[in-house]
Amino acid sequence: MKKILAVLMTFILMVLAGCSSNEAGSSESKNGEPEAEGAPRDMTFGSATVGGFWYTLSGAMGEKMKEVFPETSVTIVEGGSVSNLLGLSQGTFALGFSNGQTVPEAINGINSFKEKIDNVSTVATLYPNVFHIVVREDSDIYSVQDLKGKKVSPGIKGYSGELAFIDILKLNDMTYDDLGGIEYIGTADGADLLRDGHIDAIVGMISAPVSTFQELDTTLGIRLIPLDDETIKGLHEMNEGYLEYTVEGGTYSNVKEDVKTVAGYTVLLVSDDLMDEETVYKLTKMMVEEKETWATLSPVMKDFNAEYSVTHNVGKLHPGAEKYYKEIGALK
Repeated sequence: MKKILAVLMTFILMVLAGCSSNEAGSSESKNGEPEAEGAPRDMTFGSATVGGFWYTLSGAMGEKMKEVFPETSVTIVEGGSVSNLLGLSQGTFALGFSNGQTVPEAINGINSFKEKIDNVSTVATLYPNVFHIVVREDSDIYSVQDLKGKKVSPGIKGYSGELAFIDILKLNDMTYDDLGGIEYIGTADGADLLRDGHIDAIVGMISAPVSTFQELDTTLGIRLIPLDDETIKGLHEMNEGYLEYTVEGGTYSNVKEDVKTVAGYTVLLVSDDLMDEETVYKLTKMMVEEKETWATLSPVMKDFNAEYSVTHNVGKLHPGAEKYYKEIGALK
């Protein structure tokens, strides 16, 4: 009998030890889901298609992240403003980019978002993402109205550039039915189609300048189609994340005059379920301390620093980012 009691007592102690070990190794969030602890071993980064600056920047960030998180692998995925937010909310992506006008839609659960997203936080606001309508220099297109009967690539279906384009057409009493055709394709492939004469215009919500259009401007010659004041005002009334923006003459070498359009800020976000405070603190620190590295990739990052990020913040700041910004005095 004593032997049975001894075995039983040993078993109970082992179970209790196991429970204690499990409690020490994990914690739960308010909704009962496990909270992140430490940097994930695999970080999937929601970026964008090849040819845009998001893809270039995420690649450079991935290399630096390997130094900050040596036990972690970083995988870049060709996502988009909407799909990245969905991936972050679902725990598919650990971090990702989105546009300033898309983040409020996700938070409020409107337009492309069937439900409110509340488990995604901001790390840094980086630079303005500018709406482009690009045509060949010898094109007869000079306004949005001139796109009637023309074949256009609005980028990838459901991406922020296409969604903005649909709104712009609506404000000009147009729809896709008024165009000569739609070609859903990424920035780099769209540039090839424009060069070869297979499409008449490319639409995108991307950095200004972006290398793909700079190369196209050098080899082919391009023009940017402006938005009129009524369209710009209408976009802002639809979504305050759309801000009036001027692409200064010389941004693309053959585009000498200023071009009026709209922009939304590019935002770096993380999944609250996958990225804890210390990990995001280190990520934010890396973003700010490597600002010169990012600026060498494109002049769009020349104004980025901690103060810029805080001033133009979109969405709720992650506690790890907030901790870093307060530590260096950028956030009171």
